[in-house]
Amino acid sequence: MDKEILINRLKAKPDLNLFVVEVIENTTILNALFEIVLTETSSIKYQCTKIIRMVGEQKPELLYPYFEDIVKWLHHKNSFIKWDGIQTLSNLSAVDYEDMFGAIYQDYFALIQDPQMITAANVIGNAWKIVLAKPELETYITRRLLEVPKIIYMHKGEPSPECNCIVCGKVLECFEHYFVYSANQAAMINFAEGQLRSCRKAVVKKAEDFLRQHSEINQG
Repeated sequence: MDKEILINRLKAKPDLNLFVVEVIENTTILNALFEIVLTETSSIKYQCTKIIRMVGEQKPELLYPYFEDIVKWLHHKNSFIKWDGIQTLSNLSAVDYEDMFGAIYQDYFALIQDPQMITAANVIGNAWKIVLAKPELETYITRRLLEVPKIIYMHKGEPSPECNCIVCGKVLECFEHYFVYSANQAAMINFAEGQLRSCRKAVVKKAEDFLRQHSEINQG
């Protein structure tokens, strides 16, 4: 599809769910979407990365040829594009037959230490997909997640313990997805026990639920 035609269609604010169906049926649109992300200065490019992310949620194999293009989004100056890149790459891990993720996983998970809480939360919230797709990375990923309580996240230019508590809650949610497959269950239990002292009641509740479900590991 011609890029200018596509831009005009997106300016009309179409139903993105229907648009994703169209892209899946006509994958030539993907080329134009990626070109717009690279060249467009207007907010249209954010619609494009969102559409690409939504395609990846349904048909990740269609995006695999664009893996390296999406990797570039990880350090994009715009946070929305960065976050779409983080989520999309996690979905592509399931179809990464050439192990392209192997070359970038350290860079990917280094974003857990990004001072912006939402960036870290996006990595952590999608990490379980990568664990299930690439179990050989489970110990590395779990170790990175266990470091979260020591990381300083910022809010309005100031260190925010509250933000750290929120991200720790995301870690608990992530662990729940792959606890039964983990070689590091005892470490996960210890992490959850530490969150019983969280400054956020919602995180304490998550920790209590986690320990209630998996406490037999600790007893063993």
